[in-house]
Amino acid sequence: MKIKNIIGGLLMAGLFLQAACKVDPELTSVYEESVGWTSEANLELSLNKFYPLIGQSYYEPHITQDAFSDILKMNIPNANPNLFVLGSSLITPGSNPLGNWDNAYTWVRNCNEFLDGLRKNGNKLPEATTKRAEAEVRFFRAHVYFELAKRYGASVILLKDLPTEAYHARSAPDEVWNFIAEDLDYAALHLPPTVEASRRGKLTKGAAFGLKARAMLYAKRWKASSDAVLELEKLGLYDLFPNYEQLFNQKRSSPVENKESILEFGYKSPDFGYSFDYFYAPPGDRGYAQVSPTENLVSAYEMADGTKFDWKNPAHAANPYVNREPRFYASILFNGASWKGRTVETFVGGADGYAIGGGTTSTGYYMKKFLDGSIKTQTEGFRAGELTFYFMRYAEVLLIYAEAMAEQNNLEEALRALNKVRARAGFTNLLTAGSKDDFMKLLVHERMVELAFEGHRFWDLRRWGMAPTVLNGTNVTGTKITRNANGTFTYEQVDADNGKKRIYPARYNRFPIPASEIQRNPLIEQFDEWK
Repeated sequence: MKIKNIIGGLLMAGLFLQAACKVDPELTSVYEESVGWTSEANLELSLNKFYPLIGQSYYEPHITQDAFSDILKMNIPNANPNLFVLGSSLITPGSNPLGNWDNAYTWVRNCNEFLDGLRKNGNKLPEATTKRAEAEVRFFRAHVYFELAKRYGASVILLKDLPTEAYHARSAPDEVWNFIAEDLDYAALHLPPTVEASRRGKLTKGAAFGLKARAMLYAKRWKASSDAVLELEKLGLYDLFPNYEQLFNQKRSSPVENKESILEFGYKSPDFGYSFDYFYAPPGDRGYAQVSPTENLVSAYEMADGTKFDWKNPAHAANPYVNREPRFYASILFNGASWKGRTVETFVGGADGYAIGGGTTSTGYYMKKFLDGSIKTQTEGFRAGELTFYFMRYAEVLLIYAEAMAEQNNLEEALRALNKVRARAGFTNLLTAGSKDDFMKLLVHERMVELAFEGHRFWDLRRWGMAPTVLNGTNVTGTKITRNANGTFTYEQVDADNGKKRIYPARYNRFPIPASEIQRNPLIEQFDEWK
């Protein structure tokens, strides 16, 4: 990588957290580098510019990533994920909609510049303050490197400090994972266990342990992952929120105790809101209906008693949306659902419609999770959204622990964690597994449902080695619903990809290094599978 002087324009991003961090920055017409280190208030503004890394766009990037998997379908045929999953466009060294190389290294540079400035000027501030500031930025640097590692197989350029050479070679994967772990260990050591309510959303020890558990899971360092979870548990601060649906309807304007939130990004309407609902709500809400859950996902939601849903079961097929598990009703808008004081109509010709071509659902469903049902947008119009985005929540940590313990052949602990997540969903039957393979089938299902739309599914299939099977040569399905003259409905399973087959070559398991990097850096060689 050829290192260029990157001029930061990110100070304004710090405004996103001013509501949570009351600071009085020093005002002047000309800022020198030293100004940022003259007070804790100025330091706080400098730190705040990193927080958009975890949630600036609400769940939109995660929805897009899940649309590359089998659980979401973009309704507009020429939407970018559709073009790539159906092979109209391909991931190449010159084009990668899921790549992050250049953006990530801009952030690495920003982190290293901050840490360099802290080393030079931090003596002007209390030691506890500088250690906490370093911990925050090293957390964000670890997060950026993790996002690089999961895309490029961890064989990336490792920049631990501001570089003195123009070019750098790729580092070995173990060295990259070690560096991520070291940054997160430092963060966990020096971040506070909790923050006051006015600073809600700032980094804590739990966030560092949680991200380490997630990163080490991807690294297949099972014990390091489970150990990080155990350290998080020792804090005694986290638990599952009692109600899954209400968990995703939290607003800063009406705070409630939420032990499930490990790291979140908060919004406040109208100045610091988002427009997510406008783009993803169904047409009956006057939304643009850009994406729809697939039948692949909808059928995965179990019956309330824990038995599997099956369209071949006559009782299920006659009333497919009755007596399903609570997470189904919290996550999916289906035909007949009560929503915003109206009834959702996804049958052909209904208010929310069914069609292939955009503007309405192509699968028979819409998302409910992440949408604000308290505003009747069909009559009141849209306003800036202000629900909470969760970068990390305790349910994910439990599933991480379950998987890591299964990989260490401790099925008892793995099942305990898995069943705890399911208990919140209302299941009283405890799952059992006779082998690691049996358990992993349960775990794959549970992550698909519990973490739906949170941006995990594509990466999970990829790291499990399942993507070339699940996402290649297949199609996602939907349900076409017709209202009969007597008011009943006919349900028809349909190909939501309109006769096309999905494409996922095995080499997608590690993305190519961008051609621009290869061209400008003589020390970088492309991965063998991409030559």
